[in-house]
Amino acid sequence: MKVGSFSPSQKKSVLYAMAGDDCSLHHDMEQLTAKQQVDHAENQMLTAALQVALTGLGKPGDEVALVDEFQQPEWQLLLSHYRQLFESMGLAPVLADGLHYVSQATYYQQVAEIDSAAELLNLYMISGSNAVLHRNDDALAVSQNVNSKLHFARNAPAAGIPVPETHIFTKTQIQQGDADAFFSRNAGGVMVKILGLAGARNVIAVTSREECDAYIEEFDDSLEVLLQHKLDTGRYIEMTVDLTLDPAGVEINNIRKLLFADGKWVGNYFGPENALSPAHRQTLLTVGEYARAHGHVQDEGTNCGIDYFVDGDDVIVTEINARWTGGLFPAEFLRQLAYDGPAIAFFDTVPVAERERLREFQRLTLHGAGNQLPFSMVPMGFSPFPLGEPGQQVFICWQLVLGDFQAFVRARDEQLSNQAFPTATAIARDIAQ
Repeated sequence: MKVGSFSPSQKKSVLYAMAGDDCSLHHDMEQLTAKQQVDHAENQMLTAALQVALTGLGKPGDEVALVDEFQQPEWQLLLSHYRQLFESMGLAPVLADGLHYVSQATYYQQVAEIDSAAELLNLYMISGSNAVLHRNDDALAVSQNVNSKLHFARNAPAAGIPVPETHIFTKTQIQQGDADAFFSRNAGGVMVKILGLAGARNVIAVTSREECDAYIEEFDDSLEVLLQHKLDTGRYIEMTVDLTLDPAGVEINNIRKLLFADGKWVGNYFGPENALSPAHRQTLLTVGEYARAHGHVQDEGTNCGIDYFVDGDDVIVTEINARWTGGLFPAEFLRQLAYDGPAIAFFDTVPVAERERLREFQRLTLHGAGNQLPFSMVPMGFSPFPLGEPGQQVFICWQLVLGDFQAFVRARDEQLSNQAFPTATAIARDIAQ
């Protein structure tokens, strides 16, 4: 099998092997700080929901490696339910005999032992933890560079990519006051970024050097810290895009607006009003060519996500993610379902005790020809790792809501408890303002 991170729309048969890879890209997994260990564990739990989504996005001839927690009877029942929902929506999901169950602790080692007839082994990204599969130091070096916030900050301006004012300091330099002038110039806010995990786990906004010092205290003195001017969200709209890169060029796959509630990222909004202006398009294609020039490309196509801010025709690029992104999954569901209307993708939690009620709610609201509601659901995935205290545990669900989101929340209120989908409440409140 050819090993890499390939476009979801390629036609070859695939064994999908995706786990939480980000941390091992830049860090020695034996030397993680206490916070990094917690972040890494959370990332792995969340990635399990992506594995379920891949069973829906994949083809009947594809295969998926799932963590073996899915084999527990109640989670196996829910997994079978999700596969039935995929079929009911008209998708052609991965067949049951294409599912492999492996331990989270030895995920890639066990994947290497799977007897698969697939043509491609598709990774979330080339990383250190999956080196047993790709065995390619050159590909790893490319992945480390194009997925590095530091590498992008150092090289993007010369490539003609507009970025915020950015400087890189070591932890010692910051503590010695070398960055004080930068903090003074940016009293309205500074973004502090370090290499690490996806999902903003390595990013924080601060207003002073003291807040920055507190955040980086647990790291080694030699840690490189990226300080970036915090853009005014009252002026700019925060967007993200996925590009498909292949030897022939760069293609824009999808565009989405980031959704925030109570100051936190909660999901993605897809809709026709996200259309690109010619100026936006040209800048994003330039970023794609930048990634290709640094070696991020596959014959079958590969993904590159870009985080950027817009104000009219002005575009400011903050970082790139040369890998599959969380937003690529819902975009691919929408593509396969041929739906181009408004949709919101978000992670949320549901009480473990309400699994049966959730199944019924999903059946009643499922996207499809028989749905007469002002909204519909596309359940994408879930994580089989309960969170919280015994008797009050919840689990993570991942879904798309198509159409009227407020109507979804009202239906939730009628059919589930007030502990189910709490993030949806925050999203509804925010978009109503």
